[in-house]
Amino acid sequence: MSILDEIGKNSLKKYLTNCNAYCSIDPERAFELILDLIKNHKGDYVPPEKLKEMRILENRWYKSLTDGNPDYSVYADPFYFCDVWLCWITYSRKYLKEIQNPKSLFINSIVADMKNVNTVLDLGCGFGYTTAGLKEIFPNSDVIGTNLAGTSQYYMATDLGNEHNFKVIDGYAKVKTDLIFASEYFEHIQNPIDHIQDVIKETSPRYLIIANTFTSDAIGHFKEYDYNGQKFAGKQMSMMFNKTLKNLGYEKVKTKCWNNRPTYWKKTK
Repeated sequence: MSILDEIGKNSLKKYLTNCNAYCSIDPERAFELILDLIKNHKGDYVPPEKLKEMRILENRWYKSLTDGNPDYSVYADPFYFCDVWLCWITYSRKYLKEIQNPKSLFINSIVADMKNVNTVLDLGCGFGYTTAGLKEIFPNSDVIGTNLAGTSQYYMATDLGNEHNFKVIDGYAKVKTDLIFASEYFEHIQNPIDHIQDVIKETSPRYLIIANTFTSDAIGHFKEYDYNGQKFAGKQMSMMFNKTLKNLGYEKVKTKCWNNRPTYWKKTK
């Protein structure tokens, strides 16, 4: 079965069994928690006590921001795997489906519009399902996922890469890259503008598929973002980020993607 189609309860149980091989997590509790997270994300009422592990993590994260010292150890908490699955099911998987939609560019798909994609870079690849999906879409391309070396997610993604023929690296590849895919990634970076400038300088991509959520609260998101010695709210950062891409020579292509997510950028100069 295509990894893009693995979304049911059996696939979730398989995922949590795999997670338990890399970190100490109660698969049964995590299973129920993820189902409640999905309900809550859809707007259905879920009693707060049923989401307590995620509330604890989120409160820990935002308290650390108040203290002026971001607590990145939240990413190492076993229950963060629940949030990563929610992101995969709710966002990243849908974006991969969307760019293949034959009407996403009105008369063809976004994928069909991208020519000679030999290298694909998946920034912040999590446990690797998105990277595996990109390898299915671009089977003849070198597909690379990035994550923090030494973490449970890194090891899990690396083993999945051995199975699906993609690589996982620490940081980002300082080699020419044709396509960068970044789903729910830059909002986890305190200075996203400096970071995207560095990434583009090192990789020179011709195409960008990006979905940012600078304006919503979540574990790892910031209330304010840094740039040039100043603080900016999420809405301001979103506009500044897009302006930066334009200044770097990219044009945002008009698509039929729902709610304009993900955005599709092409190098024009």
